[in-house]
Amino acid sequence: MKKLPLFLLASAAAMALSGAAQAQTYVGVSVGGALPSDSKNKGEFTSAVPATTVAPIYAAIPADTPLSWTTEFDTGYNISGQIGHRFDGGFRVEGEFNYNRAGIKTHKGVTVGTTDISAVDASVLTRGATAGATVGTVVDSGIGKQESYGVFANAYYDFNSGGSFQPYVGAGVGGQKVKFDYRPSNIDVGQGSSTNFAWQLMAGATYKIGPGMEIYGQYNYRDSGKTKMELDLLPADLNAKSKQSIFSLGLRIPFGGGE
Repeated sequence: MKKLPLFLLASAAAMALSGAAQAQTYVGVSVGGALPSDSKNKGEFTSAVPATTVAPIYAAIPADTPLSWTTEFDTGYNISGQIGHRFDGGFRVEGEFNYNRAGIKTHKGVTVGTTDISAVDASVLTRGATAGATVGTVVDSGIGKQESYGVFANAYYDFNSGGSFQPYVGAGVGGQKVKFDYRPSNIDVGQGSSTNFAWQLMAGATYKIGPGMEIYGQYNYRDSGKTKMELDLLPADLNAKSKQSIFSLGLRIPFGGGE
C-alpha cells in the first residue's frame, strides 16, 4: 500500500513535467479604440451658496444639496502591453499594462437638487452678472478629457488550443489610475484623479501565423470605478464613472516551449 502514494506522486510529477514542456511564455502589444460609456456624475455641494441680493436674483443653495449631470465622451484610444504564460490544455495567465485617453463630447442635464437648470442663465452657477447663455449651452462644449493607465492580472481560456485559429475568453482584475478634466467652454469646472480597483472581461480570437508570431483581435469591457472630483467653479464634489468598451488588434511573440 505504501507504493501507491509513491506511484501517484511520481505520476503527478510526470504530468507536471509534461505540462511544463508544453508551457510557453509570450510578450504582446495591442492598439485599439476605446468607447467610454456616459458618466452619470453625481455629487453634492460641500458648502452653502448664498442668495444673490442684486439682479439676477437667485435663491441660496444649501450645503449637501445634490448636484449631477451626464458627460458623453468621444471615441478614444487604448495601448496595451502584455507578458503572459500559456499552459497545456488551453489556460494562460497574463500581466498587462495599459494606457488610454478619450476627449469629452458634451455635458448635459445639469441638475441641482431635483431641478434641471439647463435652460437657466449660466449666472445661476457663477452668481455673477447675467451671462447671456444658458447652463446647457455653456456645458455643451466638449473640452476636457478622461485619461487612465493601470495594470491587470488576466486569466484566459483558449478554445482549440492546438489549432491555428483559437477563440478565447478571459477576465482580469487590477488597479487603474483615472484622471478627469472638465473644461466646457474653456471654463475650469474641475479636475480629479484617483487610483481605483478595476476589473475587465475579454473575448477574442488568436491566429497563429507560425511558431514565432500570433495576431489577435480582442474586445474588453472595463470598469475602473468612480473618481472623486473637487470642483473649482462651484463649492461641490462630484463622482465621475469610468467604464469602457475597447476593440483592439495585437501581436504576440511566443518563445520557449510550445509546439
